Amino acid sequence: MPKATDSKGKTLAAAALLLRQQGYHGTALHDILAAGGSPRGSLYFHFPGGKEEIGEAALTIAGEAVRQAIAQAAETSESAEVFLIRVARGMASDLEKSDFKEGCPIATTALETSAQSEALGAATRTAFQKWETEIKRGLTRFGRTNESAEEVATTVLSQLEGALLLARTYRSLEPMRRAEQAIKLLIKSSK
Repeated sequence: MPKATDSKGKTLAAAALLLRQQGYHGTALHDILAAGGSPRGSLYFHFPGGKEEIGEAALTIAGEAVRQAIAQAAETSESAEVFLIRVARGMASDLEKSDFKEGCPIATTALETSAQSEALGAATRTAFQKWETEIKRGLTRFGRTNESAEEVATTVLSQLEGALLLARTYRSLEPMRRAEQAIKLLIKSSK
């Protein structure tokens, strides 16, 4: 997430959090201003394109934070299984810390805007593609072929996104635990 030391950074940090919790349509500009503590004038100075421009930038920053977390998990793991379980547990931990209010930082907005806004659709697609690429990169680090790593990366990302949705909806980490088990089976069967 951005350093919230300036008006622009505070606005983006607030927007990223609100989009994660409420989605794009559930978040008004006045909500972003109130949460970020920025004056209205700074909003239009930094974001002349309004809410869509803020949303695009916030999604980009949130997506990059997740990409970095995935890369860090790969760099600090000793096997493909440990790597992917760290990613799953990191996502589960974030969800639990938020009392099930903050699932995937991209999914809610992706579902509600990808067909309506080219800018927001592109930002969400790019985020997911970067995560998938980072998972693939991590898997190749542990000896998977490019083709195998690509297939597993798509499957893992799909599994985790679905599990996050269910966990947030059920207000339970059980779907994330089950996703971990599915990932372990996938890794063992895809060697």
